[in-house]
Amino acid sequence: MITFVLALPHAIILYRAATDLLSKNNVGRIPLVIFLFFLVSIVSYAQYSNGLRTAKRFIPLIILSFVIWISVSIFEPNSNKYIHIPEYMFLSGLLFLALAVDYEGSGIFFLVFILTSLLGVVDEMQQGLYPDRYYGWKDMVINSAGALLGVIMIKTLTIQPTRDWMWVRDIVRQKLLSVVLFSGLGGTLFTGIMLWAIKVDAGILGGQENGILAWNILYGSAATLAIIYLLKRFVFLQRSIISEPLSNTSLLWFISLFCLTIIIHGVSTLTLVTDLNFS
Repeated sequence: MITFVLALPHAIILYRAATDLLSKNNVGRIPLVIFLFFLVSIVSYAQYSNGLRTAKRFIPLIILSFVIWISVSIFEPNSNKYIHIPEYMFLSGLLFLALAVDYEGSGIFFLVFILTSLLGVVDEMQQGLYPDRYYGWKDMVINSAGALLGVIMIKTLTIQPTRDWMWVRDIVRQKLLSVVLFSGLGGTLFTGIMLWAIKVDAGILGGQENGILAWNILYGSAATLAIIYLLKRFVFLQRSIISEPLSNTSLLWFISLFCLTIIIHGVSTLTLVTDLNFS
């Protein structure tokens, strides 16, 4: 998944090569054709196989698919943005496969959507550091739409997990870790706005650069210590000697979100420290 995200900013190379052979409009239609072919294939398989799934189960997915594709085409006329939808559908599938190994109980689809959307934010932030690439909020919305479509598709294709939200109690019980995590999620939103201000106003932040940098370092340090604590206490230590162990599900929520918010604050720090021409 790390390789997938790091490779995303370079996908423009394939797009430019394709536009040399086809028009921009035709290249933009390729993801839609591939998606429709895939959707028709899985619905046909479900209808004519001997499994429990039938085509009726795919009706919400089909409706949502057309709503998202039509909305994106109106929202963003640039056809090269359409590839974001199948990209993030695929990424959501990778995340689901990785998380499902240890995830127990309900909420996995929420986590997959949140992580995929945040990875879309990381991708856009990366692009702001590359020459001739741009950080755009529209792309993040389209990325999240692809993540939502991917999650709905996975939910349609898989057996529904047992309803069990006990892991929420475990997370709430870790009060300090929860405060740090939610502070980081709030900081992630602020970081996105701050980077947009740098892009629009050519780096003018009203003299708040030092304060923002201090927050990034403080949160990055606190989140890193939180991850070390979680791994040391609840992963590497024998569970038999832990009085109140955390479930695998709680650990997945904590560690995955800590890691992504650290990366986002790290890009913000890199931008401020090196005075890069963020675009």
